[in-house]
Amino acid sequence: MKVKFSNQSMKFLSSCDERNKERIRAKIKELDISLEGKGIIPFRELEIKMLSGKWKGFMRMRIGRIRVIFRIDRENQELMIYEIDFRGEVYR
Repeated sequence: MKVKFSNQSMKFLSSCDERNKERIRAKIKELDISLEGKGIIPFRELEIKMLSGKWKGFMRMRIGRIRVIFRIDRENQELMIYEIDFRGEVYR
């Protein structure tokens, strides 16, 4: 599955320290491997939840205080990462 990052998510990653970058990369890679291998979303293992309100149709993955908001396009085999930010800022 192809992973695409938005400009905002790339900007956040470039401003992160190496420890957080590696944690985010590892979780996204784990999600990608699970989607390709099993074809299922590991909700419980990766602390993923469906969002509502303005983010309806998106999912979020919790990585400590950091949240990754993404959408899966199975038709085009793409994992779109829209937002990465700290908990208090990501939903604004």
